[in-house]
Amino acid sequence: MCVNQPQEERYVRANIRTKRDLTLLSEVEDYATGAFIRSKFNCIDDENVAWFGQAHFGKYDLIVDDLNRLLLPVPNEKIYLLQTASIPVTELIPRMLLEEAEILQFLKQHLHPNIIKFHGCTINRGRFAGIALERHNVILQYRHEDVPQALDIDAFMRGIRAGVAHLHSLGFAHNDLNPTNIALGGNENPILLDFGSCRKFGEDLLSGGTFGWVVEDYSTSARRHDESAMDKIEAWLVKIGVKATTNA
Repeated sequence: MCVNQPQEERYVRANIRTKRDLTLLSEVEDYATGAFIRSKFNCIDDENVAWFGQAHFGKYDLIVDDLNRLLLPVPNEKIYLLQTASIPVTELIPRMLLEEAEILQFLKQHLHPNIIKFHGCTINRGRFAGIALERHNVILQYRHEDVPQALDIDAFMRGIRAGVAHLHSLGFAHNDLNPTNIALGGNENPILLDFGSCRKFGEDLLSGGTFGWVVEDYSTSARRHDESAMDKIEAWLVKIGVKATTNA
């Protein structure tokens, strides 16, 4: 006879084997000063149970034993909210996820080497639970920490601009380009991620832009949002490249 045990009894401890089992490992910094605040990390196991943890020391100091000790299971009721004070918000999040999946499905018919590969959607308990994408281990935001070699900025920006030009040729703007939404593939080929704000030119946006990477607030999709964001990314790469060279 099978007995359904409460989640907290069945999942006492995470069981990751390496840091690569994590879906996220990052550091939270003070926006104004850049001072370290904490590390945060999460993973989803083979049974689609989500785990989340945080620590008050750097991500490079974390070992697997620390991660397994600090990761805690996220109860389903925290993911699939039963009640909320704001019904519009309850409707908005599934709508955003579904619209992103639809855009990725469209882009799957128009492949480009600088756009993330979409494998489909994940289902948990009959619900649309997530989006399955090709996995990449390095994100541009942390590339200068994870990889010691200098980045070829000109070649990298050509790749970003090629991916964006492909989107624009299809009538879409990304609308949220920033270093956390760009991965590095083989030969440090840039891969555009996070299409939650991607819409056809002129369409209204449910969300758009990331603070610090936009030149204006906006509520409709437009080519100029991507163009200004790419200029900011290039300037940021030059700045951190000079800083890394100086530190070396």
